[in-house]
Amino acid sequence: MRRNLTLLRPTAAILLLAATSLATQAQSDPKRIEVHIDGLIGDTVYLANYYGNRLYYADTAVANNKGVAVFQHPDGYPAGVYAVVIPGPKYFELVVNEPSVVLHTKATDLMGALKVVNSKENEIFLDYIRFLNARKADGDTLRNRLEATADPIAKADIRQRMNALDSTVKAYQRQVVETHKGKLAAALVHMGMAVERDPIMKADGTMDSAATYYDHRAHYWDHFDLNDPRIVRVPVFANKLEEYMKRFPQFPDTINKAADDLIARINDPEVFKYTVHTWTHKYETSDIMGMDAVFVHMAQTYYCPAPGRPSRTPWMDDEKLTKLCERARKLAPLTIGTLSKNLILPDTTEQQWVNMHRLPNEFLVLVFWDPHCGVCKKELPALYEVYRDSLRPMGVEVVAVAKAVEESLMRDWKKFIREKGLDWVNMALTKTVYDEARTDASKYIPKYTTIESLNYADTYDVYSTPKVFLLDGERRIVGKQLTPEQMVDLVKRFQEANARTKSNK
Repeated sequence: MRRNLTLLRPTAAILLLAATSLATQAQSDPKRIEVHIDGLIGDTVYLANYYGNRLYYADTAVANNKGVAVFQHPDGYPAGVYAVVIPGPKYFELVVNEPSVVLHTKATDLMGALKVVNSKENEIFLDYIRFLNARKADGDTLRNRLEATADPIAKADIRQRMNALDSTVKAYQRQVVETHKGKLAAALVHMGMAVERDPIMKADGTMDSAATYYDHRAHYWDHFDLNDPRIVRVPVFANKLEEYMKRFPQFPDTINKAADDLIARINDPEVFKYTVHTWTHKYETSDIMGMDAVFVHMAQTYYCPAPGRPSRTPWMDDEKLTKLCERARKLAPLTIGTLSKNLILPDTTEQQWVNMHRLPNEFLVLVFWDPHCGVCKKELPALYEVYRDSLRPMGVEVVAVAKAVEESLMRDWKKFIREKGLDWVNMALTKTVYDEARTDASKYIPKYTTIESLNYADTYDVYSTPKVFLLDGERRIVGKQLTPEQMVDLVKRFQEANARTKSNK
């Protein structure tokens, strides 16, 4: 059985973040939530609202001497799934989508003793939770029996019972959805149901896995109204969105198209905001190599306006929007597959200028470091060992670019290279060049170098060190922030692919 029990069953812990009231964003008119909690007198009770799949404080009330806590706001509460939280913390979930909700329970058994006094939505919701819990217990019993027996006849009988149980659950779900159309509780049930599609078959009778995959992807959101603002305040939408983003091959172009296709279907500003923000944040903070290209796409498509056009993200204040767009601007030329910016800088003699793009090697490892960086002084010797033993024999050169803009950096840069025997390509923005270029950059540009080279920290977004790039023969970026061992593996894969391509010509 496929069920979203995160939504429909209380979990063991609760995430309560900084107080954030969404009451001013009310989409419906629920103004009063009354909860009778036997055994709770004089305690503070919290009302928490879901935004995505996280809970945030929305309001507080104090239980009177009869255990009654009343939440009331003149503007109402936005429709969605909420939680009533008592000291412990312990909580139970409820649906808010009516002018008045009245519930009764006991502090010692919040869910078990929960009764609906006034709320059709919560009658549906609570009945469904209890139905699922009972069926889950039945399913657990059958699975335990299946694992405990070796008798094939008994196993077949148990599997038949499990299939029947699955059919019972699906029939109940369909009945709730059909009987209570228009209710948020019914929409929750519908959103939690798996979309069932028949596999697409080839002419020879075998399944067409590619066509079946794309058909499933096209119908993934069939049970959702993507323009209903209430879905951002129920965890099932957030959970499904997170699952959806994991379903694609992890290639930026594929992920970008999936994002654009989904967002194009959304007109509601609340759903648009949640979806765009969630997708952008996921790939802005991803530790998977190359996924920053998705962040750049999202930023440039939805956040950062073209000249003369407004941003599509009016919820962002100007300062944050400016920072995000500047971040995307810096990252755009550094994404996987882009042609690297050439660097031309002096070597340790300051007499020889090294042109990175003119080096003859098929692959380059470009590493930025600082002679006063503790991590750099630990990692560069480790990189050198792999370079000496594996990368150099494979025809790979390392270009180490150092920060040497003052006397101690210059001294320590040369000393470290000598002591560690780093006989790869060493170059730096040296003190002499740095000082003279600040006074008159035309002394070096364009005779010796470029503005991108002198501003290499901005060009390559070197805000911390060490920072590593792998460049191919065309000097395109094909890897970033790799370990030395990962560099070796990636170069091997590229060389093997190149050899296969040549042999097939």
